[in-house]
Amino acid sequence: MLQQGLAQDAGAARTLVRGLDAWNGVVNGAFENLTVDAADDAFEGVMDVRRFAGLDLSRIASSAAIVRRHRPSGGREHARYFKLHIQESGSSLNVQDGHEAVLGPGDLMLCDSSRPYSIRFDQPNRMLVLRLPEDRLSARFEDPDALVGRRLGVESLGASLLSAFVQNLWAAPATHDDGADCEGPLLDAALNLLAAAHGFAPAAPASQAMCSRQRIRRFVDENLCDPELSVTGVARALGLSPRYVQMAFADIATTPLAYIRRKRLQLAAQQLRRRGAGCNITDLGFSLGFNDLSHFSRAFKARYGVGPRDYRAA
Repeated sequence: MLQQGLAQDAGAARTLVRGLDAWNGVVNGAFENLTVDAADDAFEGVMDVRRFAGLDLSRIASSAAIVRRHRPSGGREHARYFKLHIQESGSSLNVQDGHEAVLGPGDLMLCDSSRPYSIRFDQPNRMLVLRLPEDRLSARFEDPDALVGRRLGVESLGASLLSAFVQNLWAAPATHDDGADCEGPLLDAALNLLAAAHGFAPAAPASQAMCSRQRIRRFVDENLCDPELSVTGVARALGLSPRYVQMAFADIATTPLAYIRRKRLQLAAQQLRRRGAGCNITDLGFSLGFNDLSHFSRAFKARYGVGPRDYRAA
């Protein structure tokens, strides 16, 4: 039985469920737009939830199952956040944005709650889930999407420290006055350890080089809709070398073209949500710098799981 060996943690709200339908109700109450499928009629799950020092942290144990996250339907949007998955026992296959990460005990992976993903558990398992707000993650990382869907193995020092930090956070005794005073430092610690796990340098005061890289990315953001936007064009406009422009994106684990495509698709999704049926998809694609409508549709579907027409219809 799953509950065996799972002592009630102080300050954690526990929900023990038997039966798949009941479990789907519990899971969707905590994480929107999830569907859980399982072959075992005797399915059971246990969810413990804590809000520790302003951080949302959950521990989820279940029988073998497949979890799928769907895009919101009916135009219903939730505040975007990221989830850090820490495998405690068992294993899981995590898939998002074409990346596959097989997690064993102690391993971690970051996923984006705003886009489809799936998690497959082939045996009873237990996982910790730490919710990270988008604004704080974006303030620490220039391109959070570049971190999504990648295994952080416990064999590396950074990932091991991050895994231990979250597990120790879960085990820490709860108090009634641990909220706002600790929230900032603890979240900062988690984000700095996440940076270390991905091999990024610690946050530091802005240097001349950093300001120059920010100027490059700001220029790209301001000219996203230019169909001729390119590394060479950016370099020429700013009086830099193409290699330096490439390096401005390499330090956030992406490339200029990938960054441009991602930003354009984000703008497209915003316009489709905002304008709905009144949004002409052909005009939208060309206005955002896509020279080929079929390329726009394929790129949009690869990112959001559905084509722009279906996304607009929702």
